[in-house]
Amino acid sequence: MNRSTMMGLVTGSLLGATIGIYAVSNMNPRERKKALKQTKKMLTRATTNMMGMGIF
Repeated sequence: MNRSTMMGLVTGSLLGATIGIYAVSNMNPRERKKALKQTKKMLTRATTNMMGMGIF
């Protein structure tokens, strides 16, 4: 990857994480629990798919 692509990925990741933290901080406890459960499920699926593709 070239430098500008890598910088774009890093900047986008930081921006996404910041917006995500802000959104979670403004949720009530029930919404927060539901969002965390969905995120955990999504990460598990993504990891399983990457393992199947031989990325890890």
